[in-house]
Amino acid sequence: MKKNNSIKIIFSLFLLLIIGITGTTLIAQDIDTTKIKNKEFNENVVFYPQHQDDEILWGVSAITKAIEECGADNVYIVLVSDGSGVNVFTRNPIFTKIPRKEKEKLRNNEFKAALQELGVKDKNIIILADEDNKLGTHYELMEKTILKFEQELGSVTHIAHHYKYDDHIMHRKNGEVLKRLRDEHKIKDARYFMKPKYVKDIPEEKREYYKSETEEERDKAKKAINQYKTIDVNKGKLGIGYTSAHSYFDNLYKDPNYTSVLSVY
Repeated sequence: MKKNNSIKIIFSLFLLLIIGITGTTLIAQDIDTTKIKNKEFNENVVFYPQHQDDEILWGVSAITKAIEECGADNVYIVLVSDGSGVNVFTRNPIFTKIPRKEKEKLRNNEFKAALQELGVKDKNIIILADEDNKLGTHYELMEKTILKFEQELGSVTHIAHHYKYDDHIMHRKNGEVLKRLRDEHKIKDARYFMKPKYVKDIPEEKREYYKSETEEERDKAKKAINQYKTIDVNKGKLGIGYTSAHSYFDNLYKDPNYTSVLSVY
């Protein structure tokens, strides 16, 4: 009861300060998908989002298509950072007294709920902060995990952030891990999340577009996106993802097909 009251107090203060939080500006791009033909996924697909919400913002429809193509048993999500450094936590004094592990839990509540809506199985959600038993980011463990999947499953498509075309340094470092392993021929199939404003930097023949085209796909995508906006104090959900990056979310909401773009370059 005491813990629940504490969360409610934090939430009340959070609402008072929410107006002062700004997201990252997103430049929308007009994209022509008529000439694009996606490569098939391998038998298994592993996504490596750096933070909670990256998997939705840059890969919501790609995850849906991977599950449809490969089956839910063969689609994995590996969270590389604990996400406790998000601007909502660093810019607002109401969160300074909350332990870092509790901040991570608040973010993971949204993360797991979003993936559940997409049909990702709980057993296929891997949180490296828990595996490593320490907070922060986990590039070394990310590398070991990539190699483990490659060696044990054989036929794998690995998807991380772009190593060059991204304005977030942690995203680029994330992508550098995958690119290096690909350059060293330790993995066979590497693809990269693309933020819309960088799509133009990738040759057309190196782009893949994934869209939620049916009513069922669009419903799944929207419900997943909404998990980062939903406020439900009793479930420990404070809309942290949306508050932190609302311009990116708003851009995605405007796209009726919730398009995800991957680069194979």
